[in-house]
Amino acid sequence: MATGIWNSGRRRSGGFTLLELLVVIALIGIILTFATLTLGGDRRAERLEQEAERFRQLTRLAAEQAVLRGEEWGVALDEQGYRYLYLGDDGWRPVADPAFRPRRWPEGIEARLLLDGQPAVLAGGQDGDGAQAPELLLLSSGELTRFELVLRDAGTEHVARVFGRPDGRLERRAEPA
Repeated sequence: MATGIWNSGRRRSGGFTLLELLVVIALIGIILTFATLTLGGDRRAERLEQEAERFRQLTRLAAEQAVLRGEEWGVALDEQGYRYLYLGDDGWRPVADPAFRPRRWPEGIEARLLLDGQPAVLAGGQDGDGAQAPELLLLSSGELTRFELVLRDAGTEHVARVFGRPDGRLERRAEPA
């Protein structure tokens, strides 16, 4: 047969060699590693954004409650988190509604508060005498303390800001690292 002369003893199958498969698997592994690292940073930034939005929405809701109830409310902040207070006959008291329970900043998120552009001490609602006093006021008139809350993710350096305006508006802004 003439085909045996031209074939020279080698058979070529239609599959891939082991070396080709190993190279493809290695490339897929490298691509997945980069994708995981990239998405990991995005998840942290997304968590920061969610925390800033949660603070903004809860504070907006608390401000609305202050107006509806005709009470003076406030927000006490510290490095660990924040809580909502209202002014009762005997001073500032924690709000009993579970929606306004004390909140903790997620691990790795640092908070800084600016009042009228100046850094504020986050005392967690304690004044000089140890009595409760909020850093932010949410008044029954609809006004609130002018503030800027800066949340920063220590791992990625992403920053999210929440601004409070005296007319009662609350705004949020994100900044990439």
